[in-house]
Amino acid sequence: PAEPTGPLPGPGTPPAGSSTPPAAPSRAPAESATGAGRAAGTPRPEEPAPVDFVPANVVEEDLLAAAGSGSTDTFLSTLLLARVLLPAAPDSAPGSRPGDPGFVWRTEELDGETYVVVYTSPERLVDRADGPVETVRVKFVQLIRRWPDESWSFAVNPGTPVGAKYPGEQVLGLANWAAEVGLGDDPDSEPEQAAVEPAPVTPTRYAPVAHDPTRPVTMQKAVAASQLAYYLERGYDRVSGFVHRANELAHLTTPAQLYDALGLGHPGSPFSRDAEEIYVLRWPAYRPSLYRIPYGGQNEPAMRAMEGWVIERAPFRGNGFAPGESSDVVAEFKVDSARLPHGAQLWRIAVNGTERMVATLDADALLWRRVGEP
Repeated sequence: PAEPTGPLPGPGTPPAGSSTPPAAPSRAPAESATGAGRAAGTPRPEEPAPVDFVPANVVEEDLLAAAGSGSTDTFLSTLLLARVLLPAAPDSAPGSRPGDPGFVWRTEELDGETYVVVYTSPERLVDRADGPVETVRVKFVQLIRRWPDESWSFAVNPGTPVGAKYPGEQVLGLANWAAEVGLGDDPDSEPEQAAVEPAPVTPTRYAPVAHDPTRPVTMQKAVAASQLAYYLERGYDRVSGFVHRANELAHLTTPAQLYDALGLGHPGSPFSRDAEEIYVLRWPAYRPSLYRIPYGGQNEPAMRAMEGWVIERAPFRGNGFAPGESSDVVAEFKVDSARLPHGAQLWRIAVNGTERMVATLDADALLWRRVGEP
């Protein structure tokens, strides 16, 4: 499989026994689509990016980059992980969501066809709406799983360089593929936050800077407390196995949240969900080609079905996403024993949500310098 060239991994090809994906439109894709790209076909392109177009968020930055490079897989993968604004019909029940009793889908006529139109930001909605519109914020993958009518088409951000259109049959094909690879099984709505007493201390959290495409992405790998001595006492300076982008994990503030989101509970795991602490390595990925999307399976037939290269034990899914048990969808990469760069950081995350930097790597001296020590 191709190494990651876009902001999100393409989720691989449909597993063996999956339903036949719908045919793509007559125009061939700019690249050979796999997985989501094959399931949905090629989007009908919208307008090229004007010089003054400004993406409103990271999702739109990623969509713009994917559209500019002609990457169907990256465009679809970005949508699959995104939340979108879905306008509701005026007679829709207040507070209802797609699939709920009383929810009424809002449609538009575009080019003589019936469309459901969604937006990836309030800015894109305001640019096009004639007045106030009631919307529902919903995961794209949950939206397509509840697609109401095969004869209706789908449009995202119409008339913009981060827009695309799909016929209804392709939307259903993409929804079926997403279900087969395990995406979209979590609830639609955001979990309600239980009322809690104010914490006695103000948690110190890792705050990733806004992504700058001219700088390397910061990667992160979980390290169990039992593995700490390899780094601090033996000067271990390598990283291998499954890793993730730090900015996608910044909202996970406790060992239990990381344990659930990354699927760290495999047999023989050194991690524990009720651990008092967990450690993470963070470093800039100066050589992106080292970090490959781990397409594959738990045995050779499954690996071949995904046209992959990795065989791993459960709970490995082989679709480019961490095998978590929470509602988080986290892109996953695999690296084969790469040397960490000078300045790599080791952080401790505590059960109360606080974190602190423990040490930084001195690649010249081949040791980890503890914070506060010369």
